[in-house]
Amino acid sequence: MTKIYLIRHAEAEGNLYRRIHGQFESKITPNGRRQIAALEARFADIPVDTCYSSDFLRTQTTARAVCVPKGLPLQLDPGFREIGLGVWENKPFGWLDTFEAANMAAFNQDPVHWHVEGSESYEAYTDRFIQAMTRAAEAHPDGTIAIFTHGAVLRGVSMALFPAEKATHCDNTAVSLLRYENGSFSFEFLNDNSHLDPSISTLGRQHWWRGSGKRDQNLWFRPGFTALPGLEPPETYETAFTAMQGLEPVGLVCLSDAGRLDYIGLLPEYRRQNLAIQLVGQAVFHFREQGAKRLRFRMPGDNASFAALCQRLDLTVSETGDCEMDLRLE
Repeated sequence: MTKIYLIRHAEAEGNLYRRIHGQFESKITPNGRRQIAALEARFADIPVDTCYSSDFLRTQTTARAVCVPKGLPLQLDPGFREIGLGVWENKPFGWLDTFEAANMAAFNQDPVHWHVEGSESYEAYTDRFIQAMTRAAEAHPDGTIAIFTHGAVLRGVSMALFPAEKATHCDNTAVSLLRYENGSFSFEFLNDNSHLDPSISTLGRQHWWRGSGKRDQNLWFRPGFTALPGLEPPETYETAFTAMQGLEPVGLVCLSDAGRLDYIGLLPEYRRQNLAIQLVGQAVFHFREQGAKRLRFRMPGDNASFAALCQRLDLTVSETGDCEMDLRLE
C-alpha cells in the first residue's frame, strides 16, 4: 500500500490579484510563504520518501516545504499540471463574472460539463492526472509520496475517483491523504487546511465557494482612460486602464512604459474593500507581458491604506519612499 499526500500550491498571484490561472505562470505571494511555513511545520514529523510536483513555479516553490527539510529531490511531472483554461488564461475574475457568468458557474459547480475555447476537457485532465499518480504510486510500493499540484484539477480528480463524496474547493496548501493498493485509490481525508491559522487562509477571505449567496467584488480592466470624479491622475502617463465593476467604471490605473506605476485610484465608495490590490495586479501582469523585469512606484507619504496594501506585496522600499517589485518568474 502506498500513501499519497496531495497538496495544493500556496497562495499565488492569481489568488491575490483575482485572476484565473490554469497553465499560466505566476509567483507565490508573501502570504503564500507564510502558508508554506505552516505546511513545513505540519510535515516535520511525517515520513515522506519522494516528492513530485507539476512543472510550474508555484508548485515547485510550495514543494520546498517538504523536499528541502527532508533532503529529497523534486521530480517534475506535467501530468500534475492545473487544468488548461484556453482563452480564459489570466482573465480577471471580474471579466468572467461580467461576460461569462454561466460558464463561470459551470466551472465552479459542474466542471464535468464545463468547456471554453482551447480548454482541456474534464476527461482529458482527470485521465492524465490519475495516470501520472498511478505511475508514481506504483514506482514506490509501500512508500509515501507527496504530490504538489493545483486546486481545480484536484477537485476534478476527487470527483472522478470518489463520486460518492461531495466535491469541495480546497484552500491553498490544503492536504489530502490517499492510499493506493491493488490498483485502486481510497482516501483517509480530503482538502484539510487545519495547519493554517485563519489569518493566512486564502479561502477564509473569500465568499464565492461558500454557497451563501454573498459575492466577492472582482474587477476587470478596460483599456483606456475614463475621467472619474474625485480621481486625479498625473497629467502625463503612457498607458491607462479603467477598472470596471460589472459595466460600471470605478477606478484607474496609469502606467509608464519604463515599468513605472504612476497612479492607482478608486471611487470613494469602492475604497477600503481590498480592491486596490487588483489594480496593482493589472500593472504587474501588463508590465510582465511587456518584458519588464521590475515594477516601480512612489509610496504616498500620508496614505496609510496604501502602506497597508504594500505590506501584502513583494516590495523593497527605500528611505525616500521609492518602491520596487521584482517581476521575474524565478
